[in-house]
Parts: sequence; structure tokens; C-alpha cells
Amino acid sequence: MGSGKVLKCSFCEEPAITVVRYAKLRLCKKHFTEFVQRRVLKTIDRYGLVDRGWRVLVAVSGGKDSATLLHTLSTLSKELGFEVTALHIDLGIGKYSEKAKEAAEKLCKALEVPLVLLSLRELLSVELPELVAKSKRPACSVCGLVKRYLINTAALELGVQAVALGHHLDDLLPYIVKNFVLQNLGGISKLGPKTETEEVFVGRIRPLYEISESEAALYAHIQGLPVVEEVCPYAVRGESLEEEIRSFLNTVEAKRPGFKVAFARAVAKNIEFYREEAEESINKCEYCEMPTASNICAFCKLTARVLGKPMGSDVRSKVRRILAEVKTL
Repeated sequence: MGSGKVLKCSFCEEPAITVVRYAKLRLCKKHFTEFVQRRVLKTIDRYGLVDRGWRVLVAVSGGKDSATLLHTLSTLSKELGFEVTALHIDLGIGKYSEKAKEAAEKLCKALEVPLVLLSLRELLSVELPELVAKSKRPACSVCGLVKRYLINTAALELGVQAVALGHHLDDLLPYIVKNFVLQNLGGISKLGPKTETEEVFVGRIRPLYEISESEAALYAHIQGLPVVEEVCPYAVRGESLEEEIRSFLNTVEAKRPGFKVAFARAVAKNIEFYREEAEESINKCEYCEMPTASNICAFCKLTARVLGKPMGSDVRSKVRRILAEVKTL
């Protein structure tokens, strides 16, 4: 590029906007879009993520990854014969949450995808900053706990067959490596392309399992998808073990293009081994009947400590009322 020569797409005469080294391809906007959609389609097929006739709930944060996920699934749903419904959780993190909600609404309107909005303020009468302050736990820990609970609650009440998450290659591999190094092999079972549905748990699918962070970002940019540009105020990058592992994996990928995809496929191939290592018994929470490894789920424990009573049952009832109309869409 330094010589001023414009690289052409491997499939047409248009200028290439990116080079996919592991595939040995130079791609223009049109063919990069097709490349990503085809990879997502192959991922769905390779790992059996979706069946015809299913209804899939897509968790949409307002960021680029979930925007790319919703756009590709919405496009492929017609070909594969499944329905898509989006879910956005307003955590009440000031201006950041306002912009994230606006992006999610614009995206779903443009794609004509039904959107379920759940507000933490409406469900608990508090927002995430207050929960974090009162619990004295790391913000990301509280956020993840709350989102997992609400996503599973919505999925159960809607009766969907799967929840699609926007986790891509660069999200998952650092945690897989960390769990392996620390020999928490059972933890790896939750980081594959899908987790199975249980009686009180709707299975997760990760259609971006073989898509990199940069590919997801470029796809969202090319499609002009509305996304929140700001970074979450609670996000911390560059200091964690996961970020150091991510940097290491990127270094290996730069020298050996295709390494990360091969690594992800190898993990998926052996996922049953890691599931056996998990050895977790799934019980029902005595307050809200949601899945838990003990007698009381983490959400009810958190709300009991912070708000004075376990709120799981109340939240499930409120979510059920909110979703009553969505079931008929």
C-alpha cells in the first residue's frame, strides 16, 4: 500500500478494504460482507446452533459485536427458517446506557426485529451503580450476574429455543486459555460455540465463534449499524490476565495466520470432555426457581444482601408481564 498501488478484491475489480490473511483473501466491502455472513452460516451449520422453526433471542447491548450478530442472524434467518427477537437490558449507567438503548432501538427498527426492553430501574427500583456501591463487589461481576439472570428469565418466559450472544473469537479464547492454565477445565465447557438447554436454563449459542473482534467491528462499520461509540465507564482493559493472554494470542496469530480459528475449533471438538469435567448439579432456587448450583441463586443472594429481600420471584413476575405482548408478535 505504501507504493500507492491500490489492492483489488480477490473476487472483483473493486478496491480491497481489508486483507484476511488466514483465508489469503483481499476483499472489497461487498465481498467482505458476504465473507462474514458465510462464516457465520458455516458456524451455525458446523456446530448445529439453530434448527428450522426455532425462535432465537438475541442479546443486544448496543455495541458493535451484538449489532453484527443481530444483523447477520436477521439476514440468515430467512434462509435457515428461524425467527429472531432482540433483548436489550437498560442497566442505568448514566449517559452510556441511554446511548446504548438508543442504538439498540434504531438497529431493531431498521432490521424490523421485535425488541424486548428490560429496565433495571423498573424491575428493581435501583440501577447498576447503586447495586455495585451497596454490594461492594466489582462492577463487571455484578453486571454479568444481573444480565445472565435477566437474559435467562426472558428466554424462559418467551419460550425461545436458544439465546444468541455476541461473543467472538477474541472474547472467548483468552478465558479458555486462562481456565486451562489454572486447570479449571469445567469452566471451558461454558466457552464453546453452544451450551445445551436444561430444564431451567435456555441454551446459549455463539454464532460469532469463528469471527474476530476486528472483523465484527469492520462489518458493523461497513453496514452503517447504529452502535454506542463510548466505552462502558466500568470497563477496564490492559491490566487483566485475560488482556495479557489476548495480546499473546494476537502475536501468535500475526506469525501464524489461522492459529486462533484452529484453536477455537479444537476446543469445540473436545467440548464434551470439558463438560464432563464440570460436574455441576443444577438445582432450582428456593425463592425464584431459577437455575443454581446451591439452594439459592446468585441473583437472589445479591438482592437479599443489597435490597433486604431476594427479588428473583418479583422480577420474574414483572418480566412475565412485560413479555406478555411480545409472545404474540
